[in-house]
Formats: sequence, C-alpha cells, structure tokens
Amino acid sequence: MSEFISYLFALLVVGPLQAEVSERLQGIPSADIVQAGRVCITEEAPRLLQRAQDDWAWAAANAIGVGIGAVDPLSLLAGQSQDCNRMFQVLSNREEGEREDV
Repeated sequence: MSEFISYLFALLVVGPLQAEVSERLQGIPSADIVQAGRVCITEEAPRLLQRAQDDWAWAAANAIGVGIGAVDPLSLLAGQSQDCNRMFQVLSNREEGEREDV
C-alpha cells in the first residue's frame, strides 16, 4: 500500500513540482541558480516520496492542496537544503519585483 501512496504522490505532487521549478526558473540569467534548482529537486524528491510513504495523511493533504492550488508545491522544498534555499531566495526576489511592477 505504501508503494501505491508513493506512486500517487509522485504523480500528483512530485511531477508538478518538477514542472513548477522548471517554469519558475525560465529566464533566470544565472546558470548557477538553475543548477541549484535541479539539484534541489534531485535531492529532495526521494525525501518527499519517503515522507509520503511514512505519513499518508501528510501525503493526502499535500496532494489535494497542490491539486486544487491551495498549496504552492515549492513550499514542500522550503528550508530543506542549501540549494533549495538559494533557489527560493532568487525566485522570491524575482516574484516580489514582478508584483511591484504591476
């Protein structure tokens, strides 16, 4: 059963998470930050899948939250690694700048 939960979580959360990271990193001029985003996903996806296997309620809540747009998939990576933190800092600054332009 835990393998099934892990499969569903990968399908509903990890896949969209990878797509979201790729989309948000489009146009970032720093190859270093783009690489940090890739490393972040590569390192953290297995941790997320393990957590989904260990805590089905967490997995279900986050899968539903991501699915309906109530949970930003990137929030699942926050504070987990130095590469994730570097990526978040750049993306946060970029998104704040875009909001100020509107």
